[in-house]
Amino acid sequence: MATPSLGEDTAKAVLRQVEFYFGDSNLPKDDFLKTKINESEDDMVSLALICSFSKMRGHLNLTEVKKADDVPDCTLKVVAQTLRTSSSLKVSEDGKKVGRSTKLLEPEELIEQLDSRTIAASPLELNVQREALEAFFGQYAKVNSVRLPRHVVQRKYFCGTALIEFSAAEDAQTVLEQSLVFGGAELELKPKKDFDDIREKEVEEFERNRSITTSNSSNAEEKYPKGLLVAFKLKSASAGDSAEQNGPDEKKTAENENDKEKVDDKHGSPIDKVVEKEHKSSISIYKDDMNVVLREDLKDVFEKFGTVKYVDFRIREDKGYIRFEQPEAAQKAHAASASAKGGLVVKNFIANVEPVTGVAESEYWSLLRDNQGKQRVGNHSHWRGGKINRGGKRGRDGENGSPRGRPNEAKRARAA
Repeated sequence: MATPSLGEDTAKAVLRQVEFYFGDSNLPKDDFLKTKINESEDDMVSLALICSFSKMRGHLNLTEVKKADDVPDCTLKVVAQTLRTSSSLKVSEDGKKVGRSTKLLEPEELIEQLDSRTIAASPLELNVQREALEAFFGQYAKVNSVRLPRHVVQRKYFCGTALIEFSAAEDAQTVLEQSLVFGGAELELKPKKDFDDIREKEVEEFERNRSITTSNSSNAEEKYPKGLLVAFKLKSASAGDSAEQNGPDEKKTAENENDKEKVDDKHGSPIDKVVEKEHKSSISIYKDDMNVVLREDLKDVFEKFGTVKYVDFRIREDKGYIRFEQPEAAQKAHAASASAKGGLVVKNFIANVEPVTGVAESEYWSLLRDNQGKQRVGNHSHWRGGKINRGGKRGRDGENGSPRGRPNEAKRARAA
């Protein structure tokens, strides 16, 4: 009666998998398997245990197996028969144990040998499969293992460079001298040591940047003043209309599109003559226009609750921030808005006021101070060294410095 055996493809997959488990690249890092080997007298491990590993269960189609005792004896026999063909493995006479045919080298010597027979191949697609790479490089020499290192920063993703370990250093050197194309792209092949050098620099840079970011976040958290900010959103006092900061005269609007109305405070630098002239021009145009809110209008309303240090608002926008001198003033402004019908009246608009706290507050101050004020704070101003920079790009809400946690910018209809 013929002895049962594994199919050709299954036998190759099983042999490759078990050789990998006991191979130089895996075993030194596999604490579980090393412990099992050290616990045995003959440096061998239960073959049933090996067959109960998830990848082996997949290769052998053992869907019902949950532990080593569940592996059928007939499966153990055919697996043992397959493993006996390996030059790097040894199988016990009874076919119930498996182990390495040679002792594991000392760590330094082992690393040197591994590096000498491993190459780095790139660029590869992020969804590349180990099996595809193994089959591809297997055309040129026997492949011991294929590893897909993670990206240094985005740890969820493959970094685009695979590490291919061959059975001999001579094979690795031969492949390095080839011009190979995989997946339509010409591969860049380099020794593993070169990859390790590049990787080490990337890790150092990432750790340095993370340290700086953490330090800056920590400093911002410690130093920024608390409770001085409120955010407001304008809506038209007319039922059904949302705030539209356009004047009735389209020509005037176009001429003043980039005007930045500034109520100066002790934190800012003096306004240069050109911007001050434009500021006065806007006031003269829109001062009596009830459909256009200026900084001065907001300052007049909010100063009822305490000293306003800064009005962070841009003409024709429907939201902004008020920075008070004392936290009590911010609390009073919020309370007054909550108790009033819909909010505080500013010309033909209602300002709904909310306190800025937690992450949003921290990020507001952090972005305001970042790069000596180069980042844009909110979606209302663009700074350069403390002076207003006209013509700066206006980012979407949540970008270029707008504190997170703010509502998305509402679609604005023209005010009646």
